[in-house]
Amino acid sequence: MNHVVNGDVVGGKIKSLNDNIVVWREMYDFGPLSRDWTLEKTYKRRAEFFEQKLQIPSSFFIENCRSQFQLLNELSRSEEVVLWFEHDRYDQVTILYLLSELSTLGFHKISMVSINEYEGIEPFHGLGQLSSEQLIGLLPTKQEVSDEQIEEACAGWKAYCSNNLDELDDFIQKCHALPFLKQALLSHMTYFPSKQNGLNEVEFLALSMINEGINSFAELFNKLVRQRTNDGLSDLYFAAILNELLKGDFPLISSDSELPSYKQHNPKAKIELTKWGLDVLMGKANRMNLIGIDWWVGGVHLVEKSSNNNK
Repeated sequence: MNHVVNGDVVGGKIKSLNDNIVVWREMYDFGPLSRDWTLEKTYKRRAEFFEQKLQIPSSFFIENCRSQFQLLNELSRSEEVVLWFEHDRYDQVTILYLLSELSTLGFHKISMVSINEYEGIEPFHGLGQLSSEQLIGLLPTKQEVSDEQIEEACAGWKAYCSNNLDELDDFIQKCHALPFLKQALLSHMTYFPSKQNGLNEVEFLALSMINEGINSFAELFNKLVRQRTNDGLSDLYFAAILNELLKGDFPLISSDSELPSYKQHNPKAKIELTKWGLDVLMGKANRMNLIGIDWWVGGVHLVEKSSNNNK
């Protein structure tokens, strides 16, 4: 039996199974994607983005992508592959990719351990909260992946990587075979900016919390993820979101030190709302006019230059 898990924590906790374990470390909820790119171009474009936004060295990123794909491709087609992923946006998008890729590579014996709750753990964020014994105890609950689910994953990955948001919206309205996918993709849609203020829902919530006096990055992140349990948002992703709001002549927030990144893990930054940020929060200004945007959400590249020249 083979296992593909989300992250090193879960991989380490099930190693006593003595099976092949492939740890998947990609973040498909973050960074550029396009169904028109080759595999190598995808690695390159995403590596550039991750280096720019998270300070992850591009060479390291590309090496990891190639290595994990090789490990996946080397798994025996005659043995079962068990995917260990939970309900949130981060994991469900990864499931779309993996089911699509495994199907392309000729795997047919695929099953999943996928949950959105566990008795006694509240709030439940993910499999990493469970002990080794609890995780291994979930193995008998694995469900065989059906042909319908494979077809849905292939169509979903294609729609997710499309630069046409209407295509993804149409897919969401009819997806149902994968149990947690629809809610995860509805959460994904909240990462697109509002026409009213130019902020997505995570940005708006963060600014609201900062305005309420939650100024520590660590406290801000912890409180936000407790409210956004369908996202699977990491601290580095959240820091990258906030860094975009720190940019330009009219930043929406200020910080007394660097926010966490791959090279800087200290989460002690204190964050304040600027007068421009308050204006956006109160609906008196639009983020796009003040700081613009250059960001990716799935296959959609959001680009707009700022147009405000008045401080």
